[in-house]
Amino acid sequence: MTSFQPALLLNLGRSATEEGLALEDVYRYFRSWDRESFEVVACQGNEPTEADVSAFEAVVGFRLSDEFREFTTSPLGELYVAVREELWPRPQAYHVGPAWSFAYGLMVFGIAADIPDWLDIREQYRELSADGYPELVPFLQVECDADRYCFDRTGRITKWDHEQPDDRELLPVSFSELLLSEIRELEGRRDRKVRGEDKR
Repeated sequence: MTSFQPALLLNLGRSATEEGLALEDVYRYFRSWDRESFEVVACQGNEPTEADVSAFEAVVGFRLSDEFREFTTSPLGELYVAVREELWPRPQAYHVGPAWSFAYGLMVFGIAADIPDWLDIREQYRELSADGYPELVPFLQVECDADRYCFDRTGRITKWDHEQPDDRELLPVSFSELLLSEIRELEGRRDRKVRGEDKR
């Protein structure tokens, strides 16, 4: 797991498929992301193979979306984006504040070898399956939020709510649309944090 080097990001988004075109907006964002505000970590140089993805799909019993498959085998796979600590000091024990003030980052779980459990989609799936939800594959989570975005067996996206885990809503968005939306939300929270809105 290493921080991105800009030169490598220039090689992203070469697919001519419909999914690749949808992901181009994600790739474009990370070619010029705000390095002053955010730290970005991914599997660059440690990308999983198609065989790795297929092995995980054999465990869960269904195929992941083509868009997610392309993303997770790219240098962007196993993605962690967080506002830099100098702009957003990390919450300490017994810290009190509005819920948004804890959400300083987001993660997209992946399949690369030797990644930490908190970014490993296989470990995240095992945990959710042990909780009684083997039909869901968690793939995206906001920092300090127990809820998770998941793929269901049809490849559709749903949000698993830890407080109401059996009441799930299907979201009419693609993987790339959801990821970009959550990044924009994170940018908005960064701005609120910099303005000190959590202290008011």
